[in-house]
Amino acid sequence: MHILQPPGAGTPTTILVVDDAAQIRDVVKSILGGCGYTVLEAKDGETCMRVFQEHSGPIHLLLTDMFMTGMNGREVADHLLASRQDIKVLFMSGHSTETILSQGGLDPAFGFIVKPFTPETLLRKVSEMLGR
Repeated sequence: MHILQPPGAGTPTTILVVDDAAQIRDVVKSILGGCGYTVLEAKDGETCMRVFQEHSGPIHLLLTDMFMTGMNGREVADHLLASRQDIKVLFMSGHSTETILSQGGLDPAFGFIVKPFTPETLLRKVSEMLGR
């Protein structure tokens, strides 16, 4: 499957995007929504918890910034995974991979993408995380 094609027929694939920068959320929502994904968004961890609880359908992927005011991305992921272990997690950050590793690294089950990224890079990583 070409990465720029919609995810396919059937149940929509839902991605929850969490970033404290509205511009990042808008760009990510435009890219993913334009390719057929259902995109939910939250500006911080607290809003994310509310969106997660209010959404009646499945959430297939959490795409969250690593470093945010209040709850950081890892805390957001831990809270969601405590309720739903089947959610895939893709972290994003403007910090280098070396910075992330120096602060304890990432669980190998989680994905990571460095900001800024191209639409193609984002879609490729999302597709990889969803097992497509």
